[in-house]
Amino acid sequence: MDKTDKIKEAVKNNEQEYLDFLRTLIEFDTSVIRHGEDGQEYAAQKWVAEYLEKMGCQVEMFEPDNEKMSRYPGYNKGHSYKNRPNVVGIYKGTGGGKSLILNGHMDTMPSGDLTCWKYDPWKLTEEDGKLYGLGSDDMKGGLSSAILALKLVLESGYRPKGDIIIQSVVDEEGGGNGSLACVDRGYQADGVIIAEGTNMEVFPVNRGAWLGEIEVDGKPIHASLKGFGESAIDKMMKIIGCLYELESKWMSTKRHPLLAPPSFNVGYIQGGLVASTVPEHCVIKFEIEYYPTEFDKFGRKIRVDKDEVIKEVENYIMDMAKGDPWMKDHPPRIQWFQDCAPFETDTDDPLVQTLADVAGEMIGKRVITGMSAGCDARHFTNIAGIPTVVFGPGSCHNAHVFNEYLPKDQYLEAIEIFAKMIVEWTK
Repeated sequence: MDKTDKIKEAVKNNEQEYLDFLRTLIEFDTSVIRHGEDGQEYAAQKWVAEYLEKMGCQVEMFEPDNEKMSRYPGYNKGHSYKNRPNVVGIYKGTGGGKSLILNGHMDTMPSGDLTCWKYDPWKLTEEDGKLYGLGSDDMKGGLSSAILALKLVLESGYRPKGDIIIQSVVDEEGGGNGSLACVDRGYQADGVIIAEGTNMEVFPVNRGAWLGEIEVDGKPIHASLKGFGESAIDKMMKIIGCLYELESKWMSTKRHPLLAPPSFNVGYIQGGLVASTVPEHCVIKFEIEYYPTEFDKFGRKIRVDKDEVIKEVENYIMDMAKGDPWMKDHPPRIQWFQDCAPFETDTDDPLVQTLADVAGEMIGKRVITGMSAGCDARHFTNIAGIPTVVFGPGSCHNAHVFNEYLPKDQYLEAIEIFAKMIVEWTK
């Protein structure tokens, strides 16, 4: 029996243990508060730290330091980390092999309206091959599979030559400060895998995201005299139309071989007081997704400057506003409140190719493509300079939704793949 068959056999024999591990993590309520300004990850992180210690890892627990993180691009301010520690477990290799970081976040989005859930969000429920529970897909399943893969490898008697570093981080949903704190602390490796749900496909690149807010003022008056006022909501509709016009322009002119086109999403709008008054104020919050690199008119690959992205958006809106009789004197106010830069690792990098080969061997699926959403990979590539990929069980389609679930077969397959990857990468 070769190593691949031994790993598959071990996963089959330990299936109940692996389900129980995920069940325990689901039972901890680790949902973020006010989109990450606060959180409640401590109890779950303490449990993971103790588990990693029993596996033979050197374990560190530390709270992210806002002062230290504030010097980095992509830092998201205004978040508290009291009783919100990161957990890092280091299994020291025997020497001479490549090292690997396996990273996952402990925090989840809030449950929302509990009446919309088919099952208790904090109880792992299996039905028709699906593992229901808050965080099962995003991303306690991926984090669990990474930890259990190392446990499987060690129990098999294999000792990696390179170090294996497990990172269970906080506050990914609020912008990624947990992983940023790990980078600031100096953890290094020859490769990083972020165990987000990718439907078992290898993602060496993702789109970046800027989250912004636009406010515009109007001139209130009784609705019967609408022509003597200026509707802030009507002005905002022009601004929204302007955003989508720019989106159409980008979609028709920008291309990346692994990524969906750039996009805009208006996710929040508030304006006015009552139906009988012309609204005096309106605000939207929106997100733009953009490429890390693109091709110019000569076919040359160029890096996208994230600051130039927001400058183009601002200029497009303000140029439109200058042509509006009201907004030229009462211009919209634009601010950016979250920066989630893109990342990109060359598809020819050994990390990308080795993981794709392992996935192809273990489950017969060898796909290299791109990730539409943002994630923590950017900190490792853009700041630490480490080749990074995103790979794990689940899918973005099952994240941030009622009745979140993780396919059971993918959860077990991820343990197999991560175990084989540890063996292949560190030998």
